[in-house]
Amino acid sequence: MKIEDTPQPICQPEIKFDYPSWLRYQDLSHGIVRVDETIRELSSNRILGEINQIKRQQRPEMTLIISSPGGGAYYAFAIYDALRVLSKSGTKIKAIVEGWAASAASMIILQAADIRLSHASARFLLHECRRWVFFAIERTTDLKDEVKEMDAITSRILDILSKRCGKTKSEVRKK
Repeated sequence: MKIEDTPQPICQPEIKFDYPSWLRYQDLSHGIVRVDETIRELSSNRILGEINQIKRQQRPEMTLIISSPGGGAYYAFAIYDALRVLSKSGTKIKAIVEGWAASAASMIILQAADIRLSHASARFLLHECRRWVFFAIERTTDLKDEVKEMDAITSRILDILSKRCGKTKSEVRKK
């Protein structure tokens, strides 16, 4: 029986590539930090720790390699702020997008870099602030509070994007 004759599954499961920790350590020793997964609590803690290590090393430059579907805005803002502090302390931050920078990875983290580059086949996704709710029962006042918070997040993202591209917030919001 040849491989071609073997029935293939209709839907191939996605296999997550987990970048080995020893390679992360080696990258870090060369001033490279990777944002290569969904931005949430554990990944943002790792990224923040690596940024702090770069700061302690007082490196003149750092390379941020991004290939991420995005994630939580609050975690991304923490990474953005840490990168801006690092930049203001004298470290030149270069970001390179490999594959994709979606959502919080492109709207927030990528914007913290002093130099932003991407490969020709890289893709970007920017979208309006979203929230995910599973089996929630909420009161009207809860929803009003959520809308206020989402508007605040959107406003902060628009501030960051408008500053980086030299356009007004309303121009950025249009497209």
